[in-house]
Amino acid sequence: MRWTRVFIPFIAVALMAPALASAAPTPPQQLAKQTVQKVLNDLQGHRAELRKNPQKLHALINRDLVPLIDLPYMSRLVLGRYWRQASPAQRQRFQQAFKNMLIRTYGSALLGFNNNVKIEYRPVRAAKDAKNVTFNAVIHSPNGQDTPVSLQLHEVDGQWKVYDGSIGNLSFVTNYRGQFNSAIRREGLENFIEQLEKRYGGNA
Repeated sequence: MRWTRVFIPFIAVALMAPALASAAPTPPQQLAKQTVQKVLNDLQGHRAELRKNPQKLHALINRDLVPLIDLPYMSRLVLGRYWRQASPAQRQRFQQAFKNMLIRTYGSALLGFNNNVKIEYRPVRAAKDAKNVTFNAVIHSPNGQDTPVSLQLHEVDGQWKVYDGSIGNLSFVTNYRGQFNSAIRREGLENFIEQLEKRYGGNA
């Protein structure tokens, strides 16, 4: 299903990243399932209202999902070599516009996630002192389509945060970096940031 391909890269953060926010004794898979249920419960009975009020939906995503992402590091990876060329002010502006883009792009898709989609959580295989881990899962759609999802996480100030993910072999960061770098080569970094700000806003 088309919505699945669009939806998974961002919402998977909400469904699985908190599973690694706490160590034993609670298994990561159990925490992930609890997180899924919480997200669904927050949406239950409010989908029509959120569709009519996008700002409320955006605020929900900004509150619940964005803190699970290492946005500064992801922004640096997405800009690639242009991050080194950017001024501190340009980096901050890009990071804010990029966050707004994620919130607005995937906000509506969040409403399409429901209890008909089953998630199979795979065990996390990493050393106890690992600072970088991969969390794998398979999303089973009602039409029989199985979609493998992989999240890359690292430890930031004692918390696990997502900095990349993939659907099959398609990396979230690599995909955006290719799109953004092509636009920057055509338009220049400053013009590109200005266009993001005009389209998605420069403030949260």
